[in-house]
Amino acid sequence: MHKLMIVDDELLMRIGIRSMINWEVYGFQIVAESTNGKEALEVAKSMKPDLIITDIKMPVMDGLQFIREASKALAYCKYVIVSNFDEFGYVKEALRLGAIDYLIKSEITPETLIELLTTFSSKSEVHHGALYPSIIKADLSQSLTHLKESFFKDLISGLLDEKDAISKSQQLQIAVESQPLVVMKLRIDQFTVVRRKYVEKDEKLLRFSVVNILEEIIPRKWNKEIVVESSSEYLIIANLPLETEDIIETDIRKLCNNIQRTIKDFMNMSISIGISSFVESFRNVRMAYHEADQALRYRFFLGSGHILFYHDVKGDMSFLKDFDEGSKGEIHNQTDAANQLHVVNEMNLSFACDSNKLTAYFDSFRMDLNHRQANEKMIREAYIRLTESISTCMPANYQKTVALPYEALFTAETWDEVHQIVFDYAEKCLLSDCKNPEQRSYTEMAVEFINRYYSENISLQSVANQINVNPSYLSRLFKQEMGENFVAYVTRVRIERAKSFLENSHYKIYEIADKVGYHNYTYFSKIFKKVVGVSPEEYRG
Repeated sequence: MHKLMIVDDELLMRIGIRSMINWEVYGFQIVAESTNGKEALEVAKSMKPDLIITDIKMPVMDGLQFIREASKALAYCKYVIVSNFDEFGYVKEALRLGAIDYLIKSEITPETLIELLTTFSSKSEVHHGALYPSIIKADLSQSLTHLKESFFKDLISGLLDEKDAISKSQQLQIAVESQPLVVMKLRIDQFTVVRRKYVEKDEKLLRFSVVNILEEIIPRKWNKEIVVESSSEYLIIANLPLETEDIIETDIRKLCNNIQRTIKDFMNMSISIGISSFVESFRNVRMAYHEADQALRYRFFLGSGHILFYHDVKGDMSFLKDFDEGSKGEIHNQTDAANQLHVVNEMNLSFACDSNKLTAYFDSFRMDLNHRQANEKMIREAYIRLTESISTCMPANYQKTVALPYEALFTAETWDEVHQIVFDYAEKCLLSDCKNPEQRSYTEMAVEFINRYYSENISLQSVANQINVNPSYLSRLFKQEMGENFVAYVTRVRIERAKSFLENSHYKIYEIADKVGYHNYTYFSKIFKKVVGVSPEEYRG
């Protein structure tokens, strides 16, 4: 494994170079970083890197002077210069001093770095020979990382006692010791959106970049280990400096703010962080992990991007408990569900085209849940029931074209998101046909009329009369714009509405037939089976 050192006074530049590729895959281990030539010279003499990537213009000692001095002490080390477009004079001098290549800052890409490393490795192995292929060495390093992560996952799961944990941590050279420590859990907000930017093969790069930023930001005086739970979740497990608890908490908050700011600047991502209480040793890591996890889950109520200490939110942990049938089960009671359905039916009739009333209703709905001290599970279920109630009251064509947002409700990360998803759905269903008459076509007016009066004895002639248009013209226009004729559309609206009644109500089938405009039960059953493929009774079953 070749040893690599990065020298640059810009933090984001160092992070960028570190995070652009997985260096170990190409046989390189980043052993040190420095912010100026003077500091780098002392570190380089100690670490003896094989390759140094260095900026030219730096404070204290610039890159050229650094190469001159380092070359005297490091006979076999090679140098690559990082420069701007206007620094070619310095580049020429650096090449004269022995630098093997140069990189323009604005043009550094994974491809240019890989090409550089491949060239260096091939020349180095020809010159020195190689005991093992670099890919094997990379695998060994990756295996050690995997073993460390497995160690902490076993610790969190309670599979290791204190004695075994200390022994194994020493074998794996774990940086954290069985002394006072804290667990911080980080989660990338809106991860489903973030993930779309990374095809599957690039998720490794996402994890690699986050870990590199954490490695760079966390103070070196802290003993720490970083554990990747998934592409969206990361753990920092760190020993605490010997300071008072208040000072430590202040330092942790500053660190978390710095992590959030850097990840936002560099990766354009928001993260939330849950922080455990301070615990004594390895035997308490499991408890600390669950505290950090519970603190992080509280972001459902507060929103994304928060830093959440367990001791600040533990008083409200009842909000996070699983649904309790006894104490707070009233929202699932059938009577409440029926009342809710009744309210939504009223909303369908009285809130049409009035977004202010709709907003007020949703605000009241949320305030009621807050008053009940509903936990996360109860809140999601309440909004799912509200969504189903809205769907039941909607014209059948909306049920066909506006899908119930179940997946979004289950994956939404905060209460604000859940609320907005259902509100948007209600707007589509309740306010979608609120255009001024002059803005609507004859087909749109006909569709609106059918959706409102499908339960009555309507025909092409009666609808044409209502909207003041020739029936033949309406028939041609309707088929052209809707892709189906008038009778087929009316039938589909009625059958879709009947399906909704069968799924979400306790009406008898003959009552449903009457409600959707088929006053002859036998004829309704015949049409339903022809369209759906099964009888109404079979469909409900």
